[in-house]
Amino acid sequence: MIRLAIFGLLACGGFAQMRGLGVPPDAIAPDAARPANLGFESGEAGSVPPEWSVDQVSRLNGYSAAVSRSDCHGGRACAILTAGPQVARNNAGALMQVFSGQPYRGKRMRLRAWVRLESESKRDRIHLMFLTDGENSTAEFLDRSGVRPGAWTQAEVEGKVPWHADLIHIAVVMTGKGKAWIDDVSFEEVSASPSPK
Repeated sequence: MIRLAIFGLLACGGFAQMRGLGVPPDAIAPDAARPANLGFESGEAGSVPPEWSVDQVSRLNGYSAAVSRSDCHGGRACAILTAGPQVARNNAGALMQVFSGQPYRGKRMRLRAWVRLESESKRDRIHLMFLTDGENSTAEFLDRSGVRPGAWTQAEVEGKVPWHADLIHIAVVMTGKGKAWIDDVSFEEVSASPSPK
């Protein structure tokens, strides 16, 4: 079963634990075989970026996401994940996308994104993570240290996709209050190191 809702993100350690709702692998549309709209160029300003979603728990916690056409890192657009006024300091929200894991089975993958966090608290962070779901198990890969408030920063996390992976979920997670700017996301295979001579 696929598990895709945030149960919590421990504010003191900056550690995300994502769990969720069961959806069969064949429920993913054929055009979701690969990640899409990673630069957020599609979509209307002020609306949720196409191909992306804010999970139910994040919405209930008071987070929202929208396309922005200003102050972006590259291109003409980016995404903003915003904590609403009622968000508790120890809450977390995520902007995520799901696609087929089959093309990536057995490969070591790297999730990267340019991010910028606006927050009055130095404890708030942006984390990148990706999860895989198979028939009986999952794997989770998290950028544990996270990105602190400040200028645009490239964040990344790596992990090997299990051979049984049916689906992959990529996510940008913001802890606490503030506003997370997200741009130029990539999900690519890590090149194998050359064999020693």
